[in-house]
Amino acid sequence: MNRTMWLGILGAILVWSAPAAAQIPDPNNSYYVPQAGLDYANPLEGNQAIPYFRACPNNDGDASLPLAARIKIVIKDSGGTPIVGIPALSLCILFNGGTLAQGFTGIGADSVIANGTFNQLPLCPNVTCVQADGPTDASGVAYITFTGPGGVRDPLRKWGHYDSELPVFALGVPIPGRLTSTSANGSYVLRIKNFDQAGGLGVILNQGEAVTALDYNAVVASQGVNNAISYWRDFNSDGEVDVEDFNMTAYHLAHDCDTPNNP
Repeated sequence: MNRTMWLGILGAILVWSAPAAAQIPDPNNSYYVPQAGLDYANPLEGNQAIPYFRACPNNDGDASLPLAARIKIVIKDSGGTPIVGIPALSLCILFNGGTLAQGFTGIGADSVIANGTFNQLPLCPNVTCVQADGPTDASGVAYITFTGPGGVRDPLRKWGHYDSELPVFALGVPIPGRLTSTSANGSYVLRIKNFDQAGGLGVILNQGEAVTALDYNAVVASQGVNNAISYWRDFNSDGEVDVEDFNMTAYHLAHDCDTPNNP
């Protein structure tokens, strides 16, 4: 084989095997949407799903993140082409792990408490990325089911308190929310209420990631009140703090990172 023929064959191999240009998530074409329900193909969505976005720091089920509460993520590039195979670990709800006062910084949620530095007895896991259940599929779709992939409890997925926005990232790109799949981008911001909502943001040890009398009394004091703080104690999202919210708090009272389930 002469040199010209060899170079021609080599060139053809290189052209055939060259990978496509890397796709980058486009925030204009990508989004996430709140969903719930055990049937992922026929979910509750939007305002029907949001009432289930409430968590116990033990991630123990029952009233905590029921009905496989989750977000559906759709990732596309600037041309509107779905991005297939983004790894689960590259699709995150991002936490800083603690507050600025505790020494935690970054672009994640900064008032969600998810660290073992200040919550040692019992020892809580460090959580910064609540990752997807799996990689994006052929439609660029993945899910982040809050309690664990597919709604199965992940014992390392525990956190306390709340934040006004839980940012969602795909390959490091911030992704906007939609209230429903047909809503406009930016029409929804992810929030998850927490039965641990009244403390743990400071530097005193072992004050966070636990449902204590402080949380219980805060819910009692908020009954019949409608303000910015009572919003976070309205666990069924019906517009008021009432007996149902009180009962849920009472059920989770004394729950922490090793109670009732350890791990």
